[in-house]
Amino acid sequence: MKASRRPIEIKVNIGAGSVAEAVAAATRAESHGAAQIGVWDSPAGLPDCWTTLGVLSQCVSTVPLGVAVTNPVTRHPVVTARAISSLAEVAQGGVFLGMGTGDSGVYNLARRAATLRDLGEYVTCVRDLLRDGRARWRDADLRLKREPGVKVPVYLAAHGLRSLELAAQRADGIFIGLGYSEDVVREVMNVVRRGAEQANRDPDAIDLVWNTGAISINSDSDRAVTDAGWIVASLSHHFARFDMSSKLVPAEFQEGVRKLGELYDLSQHGHQSTARRQEYIEAAMDLGVWDYLRDRFLIAGSEADVRTRIETLRSRGVRKFEIGLSVGGPDGVASVLDLVHRINDSDRS
Repeated sequence: MKASRRPIEIKVNIGAGSVAEAVAAATRAESHGAAQIGVWDSPAGLPDCWTTLGVLSQCVSTVPLGVAVTNPVTRHPVVTARAISSLAEVAQGGVFLGMGTGDSGVYNLARRAATLRDLGEYVTCVRDLLRDGRARWRDADLRLKREPGVKVPVYLAAHGLRSLELAAQRADGIFIGLGYSEDVVREVMNVVRRGAEQANRDPDAIDLVWNTGAISINSDSDRAVTDAGWIVASLSHHFARFDMSSKLVPAEFQEGVRKLGELYDLSQHGHQSTARRQEYIEAAMDLGVWDYLRDRFLIAGSEADVRTRIETLRSRGVRKFEIGLSVGGPDGVASVLDLVHRINDSDRS
């Protein structure tokens, strides 16, 4: 099979309002062909991620389960290592561990995101605990009584070039939140290769997963774009938290992207009202960044539109996508998974 025709994969990240909703969403995603299922770690607004994953381990049996993503600020490394190793005992389809500097799971607890240095040390500490049962962290010796042979792929969330480089040096996979316009994809690939080679790693062995927020399909293309358009505010929020120097935003759009990101209501992350979603789209238009962000981040339109967009992205090397429930809920996720199944089937025929 040619590299450009390698199969599309969809990994589903669940931010459900209850454990029961998470179970319904996860089992449906599994039945429609999700490649991986994650759960948000955002305790102020959502059920506890590890409790939810424990329940899901009894319902989902064919795909890896994990947290997407946790952080060094609110989760001690021993707690995280113990939680994922316990999940590995019961998750029949395997596990993964996603980590990042912290977003809604941190700011909604009146804390601030970790530095990249802190995140790097945290990743090393958790890996050491899982592998050796001991680690050094913040001038302290840590111990973890463990079962041998627990293998946990580690993913890092990256919304800038510096976090991307760190992930290429340390992680098994990367949740990439930088978009997928042609120039962005080219630079992302360059940074991943450079970071991996600096750490004497094979860049082709790193699992690159492109965070979309959601993929929106509707027979009315304009409606599909409207349904998903607010996501550009959520992704701009990640850019606005710090300076734009590593976000690949052209100078003429930086101020507008920053202002849009500052408008995003993180307390309602993933569960914005219909009125607020429309406000974000209108704000993006008023700020002159709508067309730019739409091209960079959105996958939305009719089934034919979305298929064409996915094929274009695959030609750039983008073929694994992370989607959530925020557009269309479980029905929306199922429709995306079904389309991807048809695309992959047509490749084989």
